[in-house]
Amino acid sequence: MPCLEDVLARFADRAYLDIEIKIAGFEEEIVAAIRDRRPRREFVVSSFLPPVLQRFHELDLELPLGFVCKDRKLLPQWRELPVSVVIPNVKLVSEVLVRQWHAAGKQVCVWTVNRESEMRRLGKWGVDGIISDDTELLVKVFGTMRSHA
Repeated sequence: MPCLEDVLARFADRAYLDIEIKIAGFEEEIVAAIRDRRPRREFVVSSFLPPVLQRFHELDLELPLGFVCKDRKLLPQWRELPVSVVIPNVKLVSEVLVRQWHAAGKQVCVWTVNRESEMRRLGKWGVDGIISDDTELLVKVFGTMRSHA
C-alpha cells in the first residue's frame, strides 16, 4: 500500500489530489510530507473532523483545506472553518447551497455521485468537482478534461 510520500512523488505534478484525513494525530507528519513535495497542481487536504482542519490551519496557513460532511446538522460548520472547499455528500446538496457556497468564495466538490441524472444536475448547478465510483460514467457525461497547465 502506498504511503502519502509515494502518492505525492507519483501524482503531485499530474493530478488534483484530495488528501482526506480520517483520524487525528498525524497532522505534523502530513504537513511535513506536503512541504517536501508540494503538489504543483491544485490539491486539498480534507477531513470530516473540524479539529483536524483547525490544526492543519495552525501548522500551515496556506494549506488548502476542505470540509467533508455527511450530516445535515453539521453542514453549517463550514462557515467557521478555515476551508476553501466544501465537500458535502450528494444527499445534502441543493442548488441554493451551491450558490451560497460559491458566493462565500468556496469551491464545491460533491461525493459520492454514481447516477448520470445526479451528475448532470450537479453540473448544471455549477459544482466544481464530482467524486464518483464510476469514472467511466463521469467521462461519458462530461467528456474528457484537458489540462490548462
